Parts: sequence; C-alpha cells; structure tokens
Amino acid sequence: MVGWRPGAAVPAAHRGDDDSELGAIGETITKRFAASVQAAASAVAVVQGVESLTYADLDRRSNQLARFLHHQGVRAGSVVALHAGRSIASVLAILATLKTGAAYMPLDPTAPIAYHDWILRDCGADMALSGSDRIAEFSVPTMNLEETLAAAESEPEAALEIACGPADIACIMYTSGSTGRPKGVLIPHRAVVRLVIDQSYAHFGPDEVFLHNAPLAFDASTFEIWGTLLHGARGVLIEDDRASLQSIVDTIQEHRVTTAWFTAGLFHALVDHQLNALEGLRQILAGGDVLSPTHVLRAQAAHPDCQLINGYGPTENATFTCCYRIPREGWGGGPVPIGVPIRGTYVRLLDDDMKPVAEGEVGMLYAGGLGLASGYLGDARHSATQFVADPLHVGATLYQTGDLARLRADGNVDFIGRRDRQIKIDGKRVELSEIEEAMRCSSGVADAVVTAVRNEAGATLLTAYIKSVSSVHDRAALVLEARARLLRALPPHMQPSQVVVLDEFPLTQNGKVDQERLPVRRLSEAPPARSATGKTAGILSGIFARTLGLRDIGQDTNFFDLGATSLKLVEAHALIALIWPSVDVLALFQHPNIRELSQAIEGRAASVQSAGQHRAQQQAAALRRLRTSRRAE
Repeated sequence: MVGWRPGAAVPAAHRGDDDSELGAIGETITKRFAASVQAAASAVAVVQGVESLTYADLDRRSNQLARFLHHQGVRAGSVVALHAGRSIASVLAILATLKTGAAYMPLDPTAPIAYHDWILRDCGADMALSGSDRIAEFSVPTMNLEETLAAAESEPEAALEIACGPADIACIMYTSGSTGRPKGVLIPHRAVVRLVIDQSYAHFGPDEVFLHNAPLAFDASTFEIWGTLLHGARGVLIEDDRASLQSIVDTIQEHRVTTAWFTAGLFHALVDHQLNALEGLRQILAGGDVLSPTHVLRAQAAHPDCQLINGYGPTENATFTCCYRIPREGWGGGPVPIGVPIRGTYVRLLDDDMKPVAEGEVGMLYAGGLGLASGYLGDARHSATQFVADPLHVGATLYQTGDLARLRADGNVDFIGRRDRQIKIDGKRVELSEIEEAMRCSSGVADAVVTAVRNEAGATLLTAYIKSVSSVHDRAALVLEARARLLRALPPHMQPSQVVVLDEFPLTQNGKVDQERLPVRRLSEAPPARSATGKTAGILSGIFARTLGLRDIGQDTNFFDLGATSLKLVEAHALIALIWPSVDVLALFQHPNIRELSQAIEGRAASVQSAGQHRAQQQAAALRRLRTSRRAE
C-alpha cells in the first residue's frame, strides 16, 4: 500500500529549553493509553448518550479493530482517513489506527467531497473509514465504520505487537494553506503526549470529566480525547455535529462535566445566553481567537470557583503553545494575555533579523520544543520556510507562527495580531489566498481577491472580488458560477458572504492590489430586497439582525450571504428557542432565510395545534361513549 512513511517529512531535532523536565518524552500515545487501561480498567472511559464503554472495553474492541485493519493491509506508516463525526465508534477507530502503527487523518464531514478527495490523494491515504453511507464517492478504498466494527468482533482481543516510537506520526491535521491548497501537518506521538502529560496549565486526572465537543478535524479534539484517555478520566461526547447551546449545557449538567474547551466565539455565546448553566465546571479553556475581557469578567463573577484558561497555539505546535490561567483578581486591564509556554515548549519573540526583541517590544512569535510538528506532508519547501533553525539553540528548530506578540513586565505574553492574511472563523484557520485560488479556478474568472472585515456583531465577513476574463461576460452568471465552484471546493466556513465583479483591481504604485480602494458595501447599511412580513417573520428578522449586527434582513436573503457562520446560527437559535422551544437548531440550516424558517415554524406550530385538537376530539368522544354506556346501565 502506498502512504506516508516515517522519515518522509522534514527531519528536525526539536529540543526545548526544559525537555529534561518532561518525563513523558520517550513515551507514545499507545503506551500511555495502556497505562490508563491497567490503572482504570473498570472505569467508564467514554459516554455517548445512553452508550458507554469502560477502559477495558475500549482497549479490547480497539485491539480487535486494529487486527482487522491489519488484515486489510494497514501497517506502520500507513494513513487511515476518518470521515465521521464525534462518536464512540470514531474513538475506537482512532485508537485502533494508532495500535497498527499508522496515523489517523480526520476529515471535516461538512466539507465537499472534492475537498476531501484532494486531501485523500495528497496524503496518500491507504483507506478511509466513513460514518456515512456515501462511501463510493471517495477515490481510496473506503469502509463503513459501523460495519467494520461489527466485522472486527470476530478478531482476537489481544493487542498487536507493533513497535511505535515517540517521533512516529500519530495524526495528520489539514489546515488552510497560504499556497492555495490545504496543507497536512504531521503531528508525532511525542507532541500529543507532551500536550496532556505532566502539565500545569490545567488539571488532568481520573477525577475529571471532559466534554468532547470539538470536531475531530479541529486540533482541539486532540486535547479533549487524549486529555481524557491518557489519564483514566471520563469523556462525554456531544452527539450532534450541530449542537444547540441548550444541548451543550444540558450535556454538561447531566453528566457533571468538569472540564470543557470552547472556541472564543462559543464561549462568548454561552456567557451571553447560558451563563448560569455553566455552574459545576471546574475549568474552562477557551481559544482559537481573541477572548473578550468583558465576557471573561462576567464568567468569573458568576462562577468564581471555575478556573478560566486562555489557550493559544497553532496546529503546528500540537494545539497549545501558551496558556494563561486567568487570575480571579484580574490581569491589570487591556487584552487577556495568552500567558506563558506550557511545559515542553518554549517561545522566542524575534525581529526580522532573528534577534530577540526587548521586553515590551513587538516581535514575531516562534515556538520550539517537544510539541512541534515534523513539517508539512509532501511539502519540503514550505516546511523549510516555516520550520527554521533556532538562532539561540544549536540544532533546535522553531516554528514561525506568523503571530505578532510582546512580553509583558509580569512575564506573560500578549497577542498583538497577524503579520499575514490569515484569519480565524469560528476558531478555524482560514488563509484568504486559498479562497482566492479556488475562485481563480472558476470558469470566466481571470483573478480574485478576498478581504475580511468584522461587522458590528463581531462576525467576520468575507468579500470576494473577481475580475472577468472578458468585458462582455454576464456578471450575474459569473457570480453564480463562482459561488457554485466554491461550494464544490471549500468547506462552509470559507464561503464569502459577497462576490463582487470588477473590471479592474485598484493597484498601488508597486503594482499590488490596493485593498483600501476596493469598493465596500456594508451589509448593515444595505436595504433588504423584501422586508419580512407577518408576526413570526418579524420576530425572526429582529433576532437575526441582532445576532448578525444588521439593521434589517430581507426575507429571502440566505443567512450565510449575510455573514452567518455555524456558530452565529447556534447563537440565533438560543434566542429563537426562548419563544419556540420545539424548534431544533438544525432547522436554521435546513431553512436558511426568514421566509422559509418562519413557514417551517408556523407549520410546526400548526401541526402541534392540530395534534392537540385531535387529542381533544378523541377525549370528548371517549367521554360521550362513557356517559352513554352509564345511562344504558
């Protein structure tokens, strides 16, 4: 089978300033998990709804699946793609893959098939395990995950005897790429073990109950899964890939979750709409974007016994690079710091000449130590530009994050911003150049530029400007074709809210696109094509205007064209559920404009009313029969 093999990526000696302090340096994920099984065999490891598995069950079933995969040709150095949402089955697949010596590669189930297929070819995946029935569309051998687990039940329960080292690749995480294509980050076992073992930024142990809410293709899932399984703790899985705020807090309360990680946006939404329901959490980690000081202070005031932690780090340094345990007495005002490097990691703030900057001065943040990835899959050139020699530590490697930061007088680090065109949407990394490259592949498009601005509600709005290959090209048709191309090529969170056709791009004296002179149409000022009519539509219009930071919304305008993201729809649902509790968050995705959603809500209400009337008629008829029978007696 053809796949990634150990040593194929850019080799690097990742030695941090405090490597000697980290006892787990020579361990692998599978070795640490075996220790958890031995110490907590009868303890519950994972919970999904009414289903649960103990550590002994998890070990036994993943051993069987590992043997089954081994029979299918999966070997050390293979890549097994996982196209599935959060589930116990997915956890079993991840464990089994690692037990064969292979690397797992999670796919985002919401992304289009073409996007997946490019990644599968790029990483040389040997096979894919899918939680969907649509398995024939992939270009690699694919098996249904549940059917594979059933077939594996006849396999022996003993573990495979396969040697695996700390430098071997455990996981490949694909992130948005500045070259116009997503890039695969090679994450070794030692980087994951360093993330959760012998750490002090958060409490780990068998007494913790972790919430598993991050998508598997998001590197925060690494913290959630292994923070649980490498400590004998309990992991509680949110079943719905599009969970409402209510279902998240219901799960937290029902299962007495103690530790949860949220994107900054989700944390803000929970503080705004479900603050009291977070009671019982002992620690909340938030990150992926800049934290709002106001929301942090509100959460601290409401839950003084809960430790809030600001987590910062790129995928290339295994989830967390720096963390800040936010003091209950505050941090002196201003932005919330990103803190100090976690154990096994160190950072440098360097200028353009790779010289350290003074305290208080802004420099580029570089990360080094055990958490570093082994480079980008199949991209030695890009790896060499991002993973560079540490000028202060001979033989060590640093990752250039692209983030600007400065050192505070108290020793903590402040995040200042980006130096390039990388942004975050719902906590996910987005390279604007990747969207531009996808648009240039659309028929009739000669060039493309994408910009990002935040609106009044804090939502990031993407605007794509395209230039036609011909001045006589139908502009409306060009926009439709470009949008159709993007829907086939990119995940939902990378879709622009607007597509604008220009005859020429404004240029600077140096011949670069002058983004300051690009025409701007602010959505908050744009009159809706047709305002909402009717009571239900009027209420919905007000809710979405508030959530998306707009003055008004046309009843036929798609929410995503107004800058909505999955998180913004979840936030809008929290307000809708106060009025119509029976409306599921999925309805907002199925009916993404005011007209359709109001009709769906009114239809649901009419159905409930009709059912109630039917029950009342049945009860009245039964009562008449009872009275008739009594008179007959």
